[in-house]
Amino acid sequence: MADHRQRPRGTRKPKVIMKKPRSDSKLMNIDDDQREQLINWMLSGLPYHKIKTMLKDQFTISTSFGALSNFYEKIVTPALIARRQRAVTTADQIAREASQTPGKFDAATIDALKQRALEMSISPGVEPRDVKQIFSLVLKARDQDLAERQLEQKIREYEQKITATRDAMTRAVAKGGITKKTLGEIERAMNLL
Repeated sequence: MADHRQRPRGTRKPKVIMKKPRSDSKLMNIDDDQREQLINWMLSGLPYHKIKTMLKDQFTISTSFGALSNFYEKIVTPALIARRQRAVTTADQIAREASQTPGKFDAATIDALKQRALEMSISPGVEPRDVKQIFSLVLKARDQDLAERQLEQKIREYEQKITATRDAMTRAVAKGGITKKTLGEIERAMNLL
């Protein structure tokens, strides 16, 4: 049988309170795309009041500054450490590859190094040593490219001098100043250069 007792006078029926979810738990339960966007906003240096407005406008999520701070501590900091570790690993791999093949870098590698250097230079918390390593590789590649161009220029100049010397010797032979035998010996010697 049902209990039909009456409450004493002056007491009220207890209200069932529906709590709204905590604003920090809302942030912990957003989807992966939203989470990545929020992490990027926080790492870009936007102030919390702007991030709070952007969350409301773009994701219809109301939150507090404390929730944002908690999210940064629990989610963004580990994500930042993971990104930094990936950057260090990439830099180490590139440095190892560069030391194993100290010759020429190809254009795609240089572009990748430049991009990586840019990303690392604007990322908070990246060790200056790691940024220096990447920039050193970029500068090394530029130095190699410059040295290659200078060498090509010297080769062109050398070839022009050889051509001019041959032309001068041919003219001298035509005038009777050098015998064909002497010219042959000079040309053999020039081929050895």
